[in-house]
Amino acid sequence: MLKTDKSIIFLLTVLFFALLPFFFLHQGLLLIDTGREFYIPSQMLNGSVLFKDIYNIYGALSYQFNALLFLIFGQKFTTLYIAGIFNSFIITITLYLLAREFLNKSISFLFTALMIFALVYNTFLYNSNLTYCFAIVYALSSFLLSALFLIKYIKSNNKLLAYLSCFFAGISIANKYEFVFYLFVILYAIIFVKPIGLKGFFKSLTAFLIIPCFSLLILLVQGLNINDIKENTILLYKLISAPALKLFFAKFRVFFDNKIFAIFGILPVLNLILTCLNFKKIYNDKPLFIILLIAITASAKSFLFLNVCHMGIFIFPICALATVILFDKNKYLSIILFACILLFACEDFSSLQYKNYKLNTTKGSIYTFKKDGELIKYTSDFILANTKPNDRVTVLPEGCIINFITNRNGDNFYYNLNPLFYNDVFGDDKTINHFEQNLTEYIVLLPINNIEYGKSFFGVDYAQNFYKMINNNYKLIKEEKEIKIYEANSID
Repeated sequence: MLKTDKSIIFLLTVLFFALLPFFFLHQGLLLIDTGREFYIPSQMLNGSVLFKDIYNIYGALSYQFNALLFLIFGQKFTTLYIAGIFNSFIITITLYLLAREFLNKSISFLFTALMIFALVYNTFLYNSNLTYCFAIVYALSSFLLSALFLIKYIKSNNKLLAYLSCFFAGISIANKYEFVFYLFVILYAIIFVKPIGLKGFFKSLTAFLIIPCFSLLILLVQGLNINDIKENTILLYKLISAPALKLFFAKFRVFFDNKIFAIFGILPVLNLILTCLNFKKIYNDKPLFIILLIAITASAKSFLFLNVCHMGIFIFPICALATVILFDKNKYLSIILFACILLFACEDFSSLQYKNYKLNTTKGSIYTFKKDGELIKYTSDFILANTKPNDRVTVLPEGCIINFITNRNGDNFYYNLNPLFYNDVFGDDKTINHFEQNLTEYIVLLPINNIEYGKSFFGVDYAQNFYKMINNNYKLIKEEKEIKIYEANSID
């Protein structure tokens, strides 16, 4: 039965969906980044424009696509979660097909099964079903599809495969810049490895630009202008050069719930070393050389340390595939892969005990941490019972999942004021001036600890001047469970 690729893909499909009931709606981190992924598409359907009315640090495509899903299937938790599941399934099958270009069926199966446990069913923020941003998982699936078609093009003379590779690369970049260096690998492949010709090059370029240009065109039609683009570029530069961001990555480079996962951090460096040591042999095998180039360039952001407990998990599949290919002849490879499967499976199932709070909302039910769930439930219920539908509610330092649940608009540009954005991106004066000129009917302060950015609580360890602005313009109407809810004294 397992002698054909179709039968193994069927087995992977059974494994994928057999695990789903255990983890369904038990993933993500609603109070922090995941909540934004629901809020922004809902605001787009209300008429707000990305980069003009809504501050956004990722590509537009994922939010445009999710807004379309909301329009078709309704603004519910399950809408985007099911979209994430289908995207994860695409990632899973593509990984198997990509592995099969270099590995036998059994090793390819074990490798892909490992990714199901490592990437798909991680319950925390970094998984492919309900993650910190849909942009990265949509970018990952399209990147892997692009890599698959590129390898197939190199092995054949079918130019259509090159065009498909460029098309999916365009989708990837329109979602997130994560795999931008991969574009140089495509150029190298279609110009030097398997020359596609001048006409073919322009067709490839056209295929690459179709989706990014279409995404941008939608924004321009909606009212985005050059000044908006300039302002967002300035803010993006401030973000990537921010001291708080460097501290964030430095802290998570050494943070693990399970120290044994640190061993995966060496994969990018290991791949480069092994490639250099066997360069002549690898270079002569062009498909092998290209897949290793793809893995090395994709891991640029996490090259010195691939943190699979953090954002590195999205680079892990391609890096791990390269390592498995390099060790393909090792007689212990199957045992090592099986041990890794058990490691990630144990971590996934053990983490379920912490996602035990069922949060019932107007947008459906979802499971989360008890502390977060109780906080979201209490605040959402209070807002629904004590505010009007057209009242604007700003939840700080972040927590726009509450806006999504309650159908209350917030401040779409300053919806996240953790230390990174408050201190380094927007700045104290600019933020306070904005809110003094754009008072919302309510402000909610949540007890969110931002120690990963070097500061603790909003208004205590940072943003003290903003806290003074609140006291000057608002009155405290409710304080419970360290939650403070303020109502504006008056709004012009």
